[in-house]
Amino acid sequence: MVSCLWRCASAPPPPPPPPPEPVVKKPDPIPVTPPSPPRELKIQSVRYDRYEMVIEWEKSVDPDFDSYRLLQTIGDGKGQDTIFVTSDISQTTFALEKFDPTKKNWFWVDVMNKTGLNTIGVRKSNTLEVEAPKSSILQTMDGRYDLKIQWTMNKDDDFERYTIYRSSTPDMKDKEKVKDVLLKEDTIQVLSLDSVYFYQIMTQDYWGLTSYSNVIKGDYQVIIWGEEYSIVQTRKIDLTSKKLFGTISTEFGKLLNLEVLLLQNNFLTGDIPEELWDLRKLRVLNISKNQFGGKIPANIHKANAMEEIWFANNDFEGNMPHQIFTLKNLTHINLSSNNLSGNVSEAISNCEQLVYLNLYDNNLIGSIPKEIGQLKSLEFLSLGKNQLTGEIPPEIAGASKLESIALFENQLIGSIPIEIMELKHLKYLGLFDNQLMGRVSNQIFDKSELSYLRLNNNKLEKVNYDSLCKSGYDWDNSIYFDLSDNDFKEKLPSCFSERVFYEIYSSFKDKK
Repeated sequence: MVSCLWRCASAPPPPPPPPPEPVVKKPDPIPVTPPSPPRELKIQSVRYDRYEMVIEWEKSVDPDFDSYRLLQTIGDGKGQDTIFVTSDISQTTFALEKFDPTKKNWFWVDVMNKTGLNTIGVRKSNTLEVEAPKSSILQTMDGRYDLKIQWTMNKDDDFERYTIYRSSTPDMKDKEKVKDVLLKEDTIQVLSLDSVYFYQIMTQDYWGLTSYSNVIKGDYQVIIWGEEYSIVQTRKIDLTSKKLFGTISTEFGKLLNLEVLLLQNNFLTGDIPEELWDLRKLRVLNISKNQFGGKIPANIHKANAMEEIWFANNDFEGNMPHQIFTLKNLTHINLSSNNLSGNVSEAISNCEQLVYLNLYDNNLIGSIPKEIGQLKSLEFLSLGKNQLTGEIPPEIAGASKLESIALFENQLIGSIPIEIMELKHLKYLGLFDNQLMGRVSNQIFDKSELSYLRLNNNKLEKVNYDSLCKSGYDWDNSIYFDLSDNDFKEKLPSCFSERVFYEIYSSFKDKK
């Protein structure tokens, strides 16, 4: 390499650097605060009754509040629905009318400010209505007028209805609806229950939840004096002469189809239970020859199907209730041999079907009611051994079928009504031991049917013995005849022997 340090021209110097550019200081940026979303609001409560579900939330305190939006989702649903929007900051409740509390109902509040920012709060749900209504309990099948089905009352606020079901099997598999009952207060229903069916009550609330009662049969047994009786099928009970003690069981009142109850000739005491008068099919009640006392209940008239009342030979006292004569189906009344007092009521005319009336051996007072003559079916009449006064009413002969008239041992006055002698079927006439006066009608001896005639111990004044002689009676064998102890003036008729008339001898002994 040839060196040219001294021969070659030197290199020009580098140009000077350019002057520095002037530094321009930029101003500091002005800080900008971004808008903030509103504060989160909580659902405070979700409460409901059968009419509405009320949602309540916190009140916004944001100064730029714009609106609330209430959101809902049901169950585990993923979506959500807006169910309410308001710009009123003070409105923090909403009532939802259509809802199902048996499912989860979730609610949120979406609050928005005026910048358009929003915040959705934490959700909250209702408490689930998962409890079915309390089961009702079938308590009784009561046999008063008809079978009554009774159950315990549901006290839930959301009660909706009872439904009565029946089935031919106790498992209720083939049940069918009998009736809906919409009032929870109505816990007793009168039903024509069939003994072959089983019954059950379903209780339903407003939300459709249900519960079922126990199952009972449309018939059951009651135990009386150790014996079982069906409340449906029992028609007649005969406990005559069974040496029974104590009182009549109230369980008899459950035998709704009972027609005949025979308890005579025992040792029963106490009162007749009120339940018996509620047996609307009871036709015959015989409690004669026991030891019952007190008064005959006035509400006996409730047993309006009664046909035969046999209360003889007890210790009943007090006035004979006139209500007994409101039983228009009565055919037989026997209250003899008690301690009854008071009058024989004119209301007896109501008993148009009466065939047999026996009030013998009591303490009855007053007169014989003429209304007895209105009993066109009456065959047997006994008012003997009382304290009856006044005259024998001629109207009594209006009871044209009378076969037996027993008015003895009273305090009757006046004459024997001739109308009685005209009764075509009369076989028994007992008027002894009274204060009857006047004559004995010849017509009485023309009655071929008459087999018993006692007029003794009165104040009768005249009798036509010739009529007796001409009557043609077989006096020895056919008739019980006594006219003794009267005021007759006639002599003993020649057609009769003293043997036949020994009982009337005292009437004419002074004339022999």
